[in-house]
Amino acid sequence: MVEMKIDWSILIIQIITFIIGMVLIWKIFVKYFLKILSERASSIKQTLSDIDKQKIEVEKLKLEYQRNLEEIDKKIQEGVRIATKEGIEVKNEIILKAREEAKAILDRAYEKIELEKEKMLKELRAEVANLAVSIAEKVIKESINKKTQEKLIDEILQEIGKEK
Repeated sequence: MVEMKIDWSILIIQIITFIIGMVLIWKIFVKYFLKILSERASSIKQTLSDIDKQKIEVEKLKLEYQRNLEEIDKKIQEGVRIATKEGIEVKNEIILKAREEAKAILDRAYEKIELEKEKMLKELRAEVANLAVSIAEKVIKESINKKTQEKLIDEILQEIGKEK
């Protein structure tokens, strides 16, 4: 049988080397990686917080946009109601004078209603376009570069031009 001897000096040197190696690994690598992971986690939390804030802003803008649309719709309905009322009054007065004059004045009243309606629709489109651009600006400022911004603005302007 072979007898095995333990060389205590080599064993102690290996244990000391192992301990020094582990301390160096802990000091250099583990702490460095923990720092990087901590910074990354912090960055992700900040990004998620920013996204939540942007969602809240978009919701506020959406509600404001809807309120503006409702207000414009009420204005259109009121304008149509007033114009219709005026048209009926004019019609009643003209019927008393002559049937032919009534037809001509009624036609003018309908044209006036149509012009008012077109005018209000144009104002509505302009306001909607301004709101859309405003919303887009706020969202785009946080998420895209200059070249992409210009492309999106050109597309929006072309769509607005098509609607007109």
